[in-house]
Amino acid sequence: MSTTSKINLAVESVIALINGMDNFATMTRGALGTTNSLSYEFAPSDVETVFLDKNSYIPLTIAINGKHNDLRILSDTLNNIVDTLTRAKTYPSGDGWEVVDVTSGNLPRVINREQNNAWVMACDLVVKIYRKGDTVNGRELGE
Repeated sequence: MSTTSKINLAVESVIALINGMDNFATMTRGALGTTNSLSYEFAPSDVETVFLDKNSYIPLTIAINGKHNDLRILSDTLNNIVDTLTRAKTYPSGDGWEVVDVTSGNLPRVINREQNNAWVMACDLVVKIYRKGDTVNGRELGE
């Protein structure tokens, strides 16, 4: 099933950029896997601005987590993700949405070392989305 949520489409486009990098694993939504893995999930966020035309600006925080047996590989991967996305000059857009910027909420940091010696790190990215007013059958809602 494909999504029609403008927010999900914007986030999925950013995750596709991450998955297009040369990482040790593919980014998936939800919990980390049992072995070397990368995952993401939405963190608490809220609409920042709603304009008179009902367009809105949403800084959406995404928690990025990684697990790897080699701390250097894990650290390099998460730092590369943050560095690449926050320094990009262009971002994806689609019908009714546009990613206007990506910033760092928190830089990568170690949060755990598991009993099997796997390292766990986390960071936050803030995906700044401009969402245009919703339409149904070509007409804006509320017309």
